[in-house]
Order: sequence, then C-alpha cells, then structure tokens
Amino acid sequence: MKSNNFIIIVISLFLSGSVLGQIGDISFEQTTHDFGQIQITKGLVSYDFVFKNTGNADLKILQVKTSCGCTAPEYPSTNIKPGASQKIKITFNPQGRPGPFHKSITVVINNPDKPNTVLFIKGFVIQETTSTSDLYPIEVGNLRMVSNHLAFNNLTNIQTKKDSLTVFNDSDVPMTVAFEQIPAHIKASINPQSIPPKTTAKIYIEYDAKLKNDYGLVYDRIAMRTNDSKQGMKVLNISARINQDFSNLSPSQLKKAPKIVLTTQKYDFGRQATGTVIKYQFEFKNEGKSDLVILKVKTSCGCTTTALTQNTIKKGNTGFIEAVFDTEGRTGKQVKNITVITNDPANPEVVLEVTGELY
Repeated sequence: MKSNNFIIIVISLFLSGSVLGQIGDISFEQTTHDFGQIQITKGLVSYDFVFKNTGNADLKILQVKTSCGCTAPEYPSTNIKPGASQKIKITFNPQGRPGPFHKSITVVINNPDKPNTVLFIKGFVIQETTSTSDLYPIEVGNLRMVSNHLAFNNLTNIQTKKDSLTVFNDSDVPMTVAFEQIPAHIKASINPQSIPPKTTAKIYIEYDAKLKNDYGLVYDRIAMRTNDSKQGMKVLNISARINQDFSNLSPSQLKKAPKIVLTTQKYDFGRQATGTVIKYQFEFKNEGKSDLVILKVKTSCGCTTTALTQNTIKKGNTGFIEAVFDTEGRTGKQVKNITVITNDPANPEVVLEVTGELY
C-alpha cells in the first residue's frame, strides 16, 4: 500500500513538472497599450495582449485582475503548451469616464517563482463635444496637452522604451519648443519644433532604464523653453516603474535564488500624541540559497526615514530595517509606506506599513 502511494505521488509530481524542474512561463509582446483618443459615443473598445509560453511545461492563467470595473478581461481557461501563443482580451468601457484614463491588469499564472505580470491600458475619452479644451484639458500657458505626465510602466532595468504625447498650440502665433535639463537616460524631441497656430505637435520621449540605474517608481522633470508670451517655461513630468530583469534565469538558478521572508510587514503604533517619534524595526530573513541584496529602500513621506543594518544578507541570516516616523504637526489616521527592492525573483518589491492614530 505504501509502495502504491509512493508511485502515485511520483506520478503527480512528474505531471506537475516539479520533479524535472519544468515550469510554465509567460512573455508578452507588449505590456502597455495606448488607445489614443476614444469617442465616448462609440462604446466599448478592446485590445488583445498576445503572449507566449516561454517555459518548458504547460502554462495556466490562474487569474486576471483589473484595477477598475470599467475594464473586463477574457483569457484562456485551458493549459497552454510550451512554445504556444495565446491572448488576453481587455475591454474598456468609456461610458461616464471622460478625460485621460490609465488602468492596470494583473496576470497571475501557475508559476510560483514568477512575479505577477502587470499590463496597462491608457488613452483619452472624448465626450460628445470635441472642443480644444475637451481634447487637451491641461493648459500650460498657450500650450494645451492631454497630460503633462508621461509614464513608463513595467520597465525592466535593461530596457529602453519610447512613448509620445500630443500638444496643441492654442495661441495665434507659431510656438517654438526646446528641451532643457534633460537627464542622461532620457532623450526628448518634438515635431514640428515650431508649432503653427491652432495646430498640434508630438513630443517623443525615449527612456533608457539601464542608464537610470534605479529601481521601483522613479520620477524626472524636463524643462521646455518656449516663446509663449503667457508662460515661457513649462515642465513635463516623466515617471517609470523599473523592475529587475529575471527573464534569463533558468529553473535551476531560480531554485538557488535568495528569498526574503518578513516577520511582519505592518506595524500599528496604536494611538499616540502628535510630536512623538515612532520607531520600529522590521525583521526579515533570507531563506533562499544565495545572497539576498537590498537594492533600495524608499519611503512614501519625508517624515519617515529608514536605516538598514546591512545591504547583503547571507542565506539563513537575518537583517533589520529600522523605520523612524516623525509625527510633528500631524494628526488623525496615519499610514506610511516603505518600499523595499530586493534581488528575490519571487518577491522583488516588498511594501512595509507603519500605521496608527495621532491626537
């Protein structure tokens, strides 16, 4: 009987691929789609995100979660063989949502070592009227824009991506645009460089994450010098969410990877008087098989600082992140986040939370 049970367990493990280190993996042709301008009267719009199983075992989509009820996913329910391609159809309902939109879609697969993939859709919903202010709601002097913020989402630390946005010269004279204070990892251009009155131009941005050499959510600002008599200097905000590239790691390398395990990710300091300095040490352990490296620790507020005992933690060892929250001048419910970026492929970004109430 014990022999039969052993055979059944071995067969089950073989079928699941865990005995041979086989596992499904997912790779998308692109992770962001820009619908551009959408007429609200035309109703639903859809886009197919095409992906491929780049693993060596069957891939299964376990769940597709959207950030808004206005966005609906359709995805295959059956297993996808290695090397096969499929698609996830995302449908957006613009009804009652005029203006710019930016929605995320999280894809969960049957690979415990693969971080969830986040897809993005964006665009601009036009109401029944199509005036200049409807099409370009952001007014910066005589230059009107769909948005003064360009976001590069789900970018790996070795990628270079390009994006663009349209601007409108709302003045009665040509407007010249020149870019200044451009960091080394960004290239910016505009066509045409001199925008005729009451016409549009396109700003093109190229973002090199390798040159940025940072992780997590990062921000930059670019100055635009114009001959606009109303407001000569303008600012374009650029953000990027930079993740590490683990795509080239083999199954054996993933098994030998570091693994961060926290005792707790949330500290509730209860009810304290304003002006109290709150201190807490978050404890974590490396339960993986290679060195765990803390690449970055970032707080959501200047009122919160952190101190790290060490950046590199050997396997089996423990480390600490001390959070210090200065509550001076603050009252009411407080929630402060601390983002920790690591080289753990299964958990590259961990968010810690300090919360409580001040009186």
